[in-house]
Amino acid sequence: MNENIIKDIDLLKGQIKTFGKLTKLINTKYGTNFITSQIKYQVDRLLKINFGNPQKDAYSFINLAKEEAAKNGFFQYKTNSSNQFDRAIYLSETMLLYSKYFLDIVIVDATYKRNRFNLPLINVIGINNHGQNIMLAFGLVSNETSEAYNWFFAELKNAWGNKKPSNFIIDDCAAMKQGIYSSFFFTL
Repeated sequence: MNENIIKDIDLLKGQIKTFGKLTKLINTKYGTNFITSQIKYQVDRLLKINFGNPQKDAYSFINLAKEEAAKNGFFQYKTNSSNQFDRAIYLSETMLLYSKYFLDIVIVDATYKRNRFNLPLINVIGINNHGQNIMLAFGLVSNETSEAYNWFFAELKNAWGNKKPSNFIIDDCAAMKQGIYSSFFFTL
């Protein structure tokens, strides 16, 4: 595969929704006859080259989040007894500003290991005065336990200056419920 094709695959890999469409686009542009598995192989290879090592990336994330939080944001993280990443919460300056006005409805959901770090990602979403979703915070936890969620929501409450949302919308995750109830003093 020539270098121009690889550069185009690298450029387009996040913009084209399926490998089939990407394969068709590359074949049309270059007059080639690649099959989808060949393009998928190249995309996977490029992802490994471009992203490096997840453990190293986690440390890069922490350093970047610390830098950004120093610009009027909020960032806390915790390591375990082996000094390995355990959990983190991040709010940008904009997220903190949103939290002053849009805590009427707060939606919290966690993805299950669908990111580079293979960790659950907690998304905290609000709704602005135009009915649009806005990001209020996000976090990573090493596991979805009551302890991890207690920590996450205690830090979130701290970041919000002890403001309490009017309504939380969550799934049926018992550990998440426990974290919200204990941190924001809701009664069951």
